Amino acid sequence: AYEHYFPDKYRYWDELVAKDPKPKWISEKEYREKLRAGYCWRDRRFYKPEELQQKAMLGFSERMVGTAIILQNSYITTLAGKSYADCKSDKQSCSVWFVPQDYTNAKWDKLLLETKESESHTLSLLAEYPKKQIQQSDDLQKYLLQHGKKGFTLIASGTDAGKVIYGSDCCEVLDKKKAEPMIRDNNLITFAEILPERYIPKGIIIRDYGVGNFYFYSKKLITGLPYHEDGDKNTYQADYSELLLMNNCGDVLWKPYYHLYSNSMKKD
Repeated sequence: AYEHYFPDKYRYWDELVAKDPKPKWISEKEYREKLRAGYCWRDRRFYKPEELQQKAMLGFSERMVGTAIILQNSYITTLAGKSYADCKSDKQSCSVWFVPQDYTNAKWDKLLLETKESESHTLSLLAEYPKKQIQQSDDLQKYLLQHGKKGFTLIASGTDAGKVIYGSDCCEVLDKKKAEPMIRDNNLITFAEILPERYIPKGIIIRDYGVGNFYFYSKKLITGLPYHEDGDKNTYQADYSELLLMNNCGDVLWKPYYHLYSNSMKKD
């Protein structure tokens, strides 16, 4: 059935699908069959999840930069009515940084808990480490080439209260077998927050388009919020994670995405 929609409603979806187009000499049937099986036509090969890790990190950093740019060009408030950092007058307040420091989320959490409970002390701690600004995904690719295969940290400012830290173990590409049990009973986020409202077309099977064989899992720390209790310990680690859909070539879908609550974040 014909479905009328606004031109931008499926923008992120359309952009993702366009990144792995059908070769002219391949039939539609063969194209769809191999997409469902996990084949990346653009690169002419199948990938394992670990082989897509760096590609996905580049796409994830690009999404972070895209979010920062939106904040730099608009005035947005949180659902609670509190305003984000004033990024229009100070673009550095909303930016993304590469830190060549192989600290896991747990290591950053420990360091943050050892500082005094104030944003100024947190900023002082983060200022101790060298960092380079990411203004496009090519920047991260260049830094990774210089840094080698060592672990690193990504820091974003302005998108939540304070700074958001993604440690060296923040993120992982999962195959559908590991990811699908995690997304049961959880919300697919489509509504406008910072990134605008976006959807996946209704009535389609996403794997026919080479999407849904892989997912990008991420977990972060939020420094500006008072730490909360997790069982018998305090932590700055967020009590939720995010799961982004991917295509077979390692590109991530910016939105919609899955918001995973703490009771469903186990990957095993």
